[in-house]
Amino acid sequence: MAITLKPEHEQLIQTQIQNGRFPDANAVLEAALKLLMSEDAQSYFTWLEETRQKVAIGISELDCGEGVDAQPVIDEILAQFQEARQIETKQSVTTKSLF
Repeated sequence: MAITLKPEHEQLIQTQIQNGRFPDANAVLEAALKLLMSEDAQSYFTWLEETRQKVAIGISELDCGEGVDAQPVIDEILAQFQEARQIETKQSVTTKSLF
């Protein structure tokens, strides 16, 4: 794989090599990619923990009788989708009749 680097990125890699931190450009890029993967993994684990906390709060609220019946919420969302689809269909028909 051939990669074209911006001059400032190439200079950063060269500086890392000249300072003795890495033996070559491949080592610099490998370290950068490992860091990127580590950050992605950390973001996922942060999201996962936040989601677990939200679920625990939701379960606690349900246990205290603070929940709402899901069916009316689902019905409202479906009605909104159907309304949006009808508007989209009407706009499509109007546009077609213009041409």
